[in-house]
Amino acid sequence: MVGTITILVALGLAVWLFHPRMLRSDVWRAVGTPLASIIGSGFLVSVPILRDLYGSWAVIAMAALLMLAYLVGGAVRENIVHVEPLLANHGAGRPIASLERLSQLVLAFAYFISVAYYLVLFASFLLKPADIDDALPVKATVTALLVVIGSVGLWRGFRAVEGLEIYAVSAKLAVIGGLIAGLVWFDGRELLAAPAGPTLLPGHFETGSLPVLLGLLILVQGFETSRFLGDTYTAKMRVRTMKVAQLLAAAIYIAFFVVMTPLLANATGDSGVAAILDMLRPVSIVLPLLVLVGALASQSSAAIADTLGAGGLIHDIARSRISLKHTYPLIALVAGIVTWETDVYSLISFASRCFALYYALQCLVAALSATRRARPGRAVGFAALALVCAAVVVFGTPAEGG
Repeated sequence: MVGTITILVALGLAVWLFHPRMLRSDVWRAVGTPLASIIGSGFLVSVPILRDLYGSWAVIAMAALLMLAYLVGGAVRENIVHVEPLLANHGAGRPIASLERLSQLVLAFAYFISVAYYLVLFASFLLKPADIDDALPVKATVTALLVVIGSVGLWRGFRAVEGLEIYAVSAKLAVIGGLIAGLVWFDGRELLAAPAGPTLLPGHFETGSLPVLLGLLILVQGFETSRFLGDTYTAKMRVRTMKVAQLLAAAIYIAFFVVMTPLLANATGDSGVAAILDMLRPVSIVLPLLVLVGALASQSSAAIADTLGAGGLIHDIARSRISLKHTYPLIALVAGIVTWETDVYSLISFASRCFALYYALQCLVAALSATRRARPGRAVGFAALALVCAAVVVFGTPAEGG
């Protein structure tokens, strides 16, 4: 019954999300780009990682990460509304202009790393059913995917690449919705069978786990992609759709953690994706299969979303001297080099620190902007967020498989 409900809900959501009106909606497209990257691989790997760190309190830890990400998103939105016009009119002043340019360079590097990271995960999931886990076929698959992304971007431009992304994120949301619905049914049935409630894994907290939690900020990264879609969407549209994307992603994460909490005590024989498969296997054979489909959709949509963000960013850094469609082959080339020269854990480490550094710089820019507008309360808040992000850079420890 759990499998049937899961499939029916997933199919129902797919019919709605793949409706031509949805696919053609500018609002949904503007939401889809940051949403694809925010969810990314997080809904898979964050559950076992936070389970090991905090037990049944894992949902609280994820809520803290989501809150931090939303606050940092406020700094990015401040900069969309108040800093972008100053930069366009060359009236931002040297401190803001210098910090903004430095943050763009940092983020460009982070995007190259994250595109490679997401595609490595995609290739790993794709080859997993065939028990292929050697580095060479994984990297060869990533190279082929990068050739496709770079070629489509070069030939068809932004809209074509965005079209790939919106299909991928729609498929991912349908799968996640089905998973949550199936687990809600399972949890309800278990509660009726045992009115005292299921046996939960004890919650716990140790200060030594904080560096790992800080290092997991990358799992909710991606909202900043709205900043670099200015050639396609207005500032008002980007601010509104970034908020929607962050709130929708938060709802998905929290709902998934809540329905997974009764399953955290299930024995697991491995970490990362294998751990969540072990947790779901006793529920229904359908759920692990859907997780595999969701993993493929997640990595592909997140990689394309970060490709879109990187393309807009390079376009801005080059002051429009490089057309958007020519940025995509460049991104594919650099991501390919990174893939062949590193392993997945190095990618996680690099990307975690680069994104945190970018957020710290953006918070400083927002603090200076708020100071210029005589908003001292907001300036202090953004400065405090910059310190938190700096702590991620210095103390954050990426978790294996994160």
